[in-house]
Amino acid sequence: MRRFTWMCSTLLALIALTGCAAKNADMSINTSQLTETGLVYASLSTSDEYMYGPIATVRFERGGIIKSREEDNPVVGSLKPSELQDDYGRLVVLELPAGKNSLEYWVVTHGTTQYHSVDDVPKIGFTVEPGKAVYLANLHIQTSLGPGLFGHKAIVDLLPEIRDRSQRDLKMFRARYPNVAEADIISKQPFVGVWSQSNPLLAQ
Repeated sequence: MRRFTWMCSTLLALIALTGCAAKNADMSINTSQLTETGLVYASLSTSDEYMYGPIATVRFERGGIIKSREEDNPVVGSLKPSELQDDYGRLVVLELPAGKNSLEYWVVTHGTTQYHSVDDVPKIGFTVEPGKAVYLANLHIQTSLGPGLFGHKAIVDLLPEIRDRSQRDLKMFRARYPNVAEADIISKQPFVGVWSQSNPLLAQ
């Protein structure tokens, strides 16, 4: 599965993507009333679940970070159930400033370990249209779990992908954001494929 070089680090190094995750837009929002902002929506997921995670995190150039899972009870370290049938993750809907933007970086955390690309992560550019809702993609980390320390499973391989799950994601978006008109939804994705410098379509 591996098509690029990645590495892992311990909890002491979990500072590359700090801060609170961006919150979903109000579900009563009406895009026709937005003049300087627009919506972007995407699903964020991983292929496995074992104990606390894995959790995928993605950073926007403008808009902060988003995570594939939300905490349910931080005291006991539990996560809210996955919203997706085929993967482990959720739908994210953000209100962002109109104009050029990009997906900048990804990392995966599993327990106290972080996994990230050794090489620079190529930016995925997109445009936020005022008064529109733009579909980005299913931002997915394909993970393989194997034996880890103390008998627990750990990530032994991974692959960051940008996939087309527009049918599934659009259905969820429509159900949650009924005030967004069909004409205001843009489903053309900026990119589909492996999100890696090794991908010749993204090589800089």
